[in-house]
Amino acid sequence: MSTRIKICGLKTQESIETAINSGADMLGFVFAKGSPRYINPEEAKQLIELIPDGIDTVAVMLHPKQSEVDRVLNHVKVNYLQTDANDFDSFDLKGHTHPLKVYRDNETFDPNIMEDKPFALFEGPMSGTGNLVNQERAKIACDSKKVLLAGGLNIDNIKNVLTHVRPFGVDVSSGVEIKRGVKSEQKIIEFIRIVRAFDKEMNNGR
Repeated sequence: MSTRIKICGLKTQESIETAINSGADMLGFVFAKGSPRYINPEEAKQLIELIPDGIDTVAVMLHPKQSEVDRVLNHVKVNYLQTDANDFDSFDLKGHTHPLKVYRDNETFDPNIMEDKPFALFEGPMSGTGNLVNQERAKIACDSKKVLLAGGLNIDNIKNVLTHVRPFGVDVSSGVEIKRGVKSEQKIIEFIRIVRAFDKEMNNGR
């Protein structure tokens, strides 16, 4: 079994090609204004059209209004729209894409509320901060649900996280950057290499 890998906050053709060639499964584009990783829908459309079939694309938003969802989905064709789980009550995807619901880490988090069809995303209290989520709560969530784990992952901690938590997938953004909003191709390559090496080790050990 292979860990699903999502590289998020992509803005350039070079970083997209690096992620794809290194073995990423999912690519995320941030449409939340104010984020250093924000990309406008017109620019994203040009980049997404270059992505081959078999690589899932994700529109990442934060508490969007219906008009904002419509603007993004009218410009780009993506496999998933990602935002906080409660946000999906306030707009309609109109059949354009699938929901990827974000559940945020807190001391009273209950994994039973997570809807994981096709999977859920477990994230820190705030996105893109580089702060690692609580590993014990992450493990509880990942043991009970099909979860993409996000929040503070990087090339220094990913192997330990995979060993302890064993998530369905991992989602990295700030952990593969040289500065806020600017991806490092070398870090993308190394992050994916570590995950795939872990997968190989686990599969060979069975």
